[in-house]
Amino acid sequence: MASVRHALLLLTAFALTTCRGSPTRTVDTLPPPAPLTCGDGLLQDGEDCDGSAVGTGSCQALGFDSGRLVCNASCHYETTLCVKRCGNGVLDLGEACDGALGVLPCTTWGANRCDDTCAVDTRHCAATAFEPGPETDMTKGGPAVVGDLAPKGPGDLVMAVPSFTRVELVPFSLTLGFDPVASRKLSFLRAPVRAELIDANADGNVDVATINADGTFDLLVFQGSNYALQTLDAGCAGGRFLPSNGTARGTIVVTGCGGYSVVGPGGAVRVPTPGATAVGLGTAGVMWADGVPSLHGPDGGVLALPSAVTGLVGADLDGDGDEDLAALTTAGVELFENTGTGFAPRATFTATGASELRVLDLDGDQLPDLFWASGDDLVVRRNRTGFVFQETRVAAGTGVRQSVAIGDVDGDQDLDFAVTVATGPDSTKTRVFFNRAR
Repeated sequence: MASVRHALLLLTAFALTTCRGSPTRTVDTLPPPAPLTCGDGLLQDGEDCDGSAVGTGSCQALGFDSGRLVCNASCHYETTLCVKRCGNGVLDLGEACDGALGVLPCTTWGANRCDDTCAVDTRHCAATAFEPGPETDMTKGGPAVVGDLAPKGPGDLVMAVPSFTRVELVPFSLTLGFDPVASRKLSFLRAPVRAELIDANADGNVDVATINADGTFDLLVFQGSNYALQTLDAGCAGGRFLPSNGTARGTIVVTGCGGYSVVGPGGAVRVPTPGATAVGLGTAGVMWADGVPSLHGPDGGVLALPSAVTGLVGADLDGDGDEDLAALTTAGVELFENTGTGFAPRATFTATGASELRVLDLDGDQLPDLFWASGDDLVVRRNRTGFVFQETRVAAGTGVRQSVAIGDVDGDQDLDFAVTVATGPDSTKTRVFFNRAR
């Protein structure tokens, strides 16, 4: 019996061993080492430096002239103690200029500049201001503006042609000038009498706004390859656009008709201006003057004026950070300084029959210049600071002037002139004057 019991125990042990399957062996492994971190004093991939381990960098290697690199808490270089002399606003040894320091005014036309190496760049100082360019005759023409329509390149002449119920887009060629043969005619059976530039849908392309003979406003919106007509539900006969000067914005202002209208993609909003004698643009928006005389600002504020004005433009003429005024008055073109409590007269330029008053940088020195038309001349007054403005005249030729357009005609990044005069009941001639400031 004992032998049987012993046999059963052996059999059970064998069965249990068989059921366990193949034996496995467990090998203990060491955990991975902890990653090195910023602050351990060791340079690792992705670190410029780590504590006293500053690497091989230097201020000079990063484009500075001298100094010492600092290692920040993220193990990257900081250049707070690096020194770059050019651009620090100080004339250091070896520098001809630094910012405005050391740059003498261009005595002819244009502006000398200080380049990135603190050397004086005289390439933008030209011997002559404006040079006559090619003339364009249109059998059927009208007043025009200049803008860079799609496709981008040199400027285009955007001309309202009421006698042919269309807007004509005349491209500029460096060899032919404005080329009527290559023009594009937009006809929607309307009678546009004025055209201006607008970016009606904020897509970066130049669209066209028009005032029609019956006073209605239209938008001609560029859509890939064609222009679509968008009629607006407001308008006024006899209105005039405040000039865009070659730059298309999201809205445009129409003056006249007992107030002004702001024209945009949603329509035209009329703003009453009781007793207004002039409406103009400043850096903060639309302003207008009345016969009291007072200036009404875009914020609703009212300031007294020393003279009654018929045209005005707001700009910081003296560089003190507030908005001064250039205005057409019975005396000619007058400049008024903003004193904070009112406007004080600062300069008067006699100008018989002055019109087309604008304030914009024409000579490329980053200062606002004055422009107006007087008789057969275009008058530019260069800003020499301190309310001193130096005169340059451009003979625009004879003829009944229909429009004076300012914009970049030839695509060289400065503002040119395009003057359109009538040569018959419907025909026009456009004369171009190239700005040589570049």
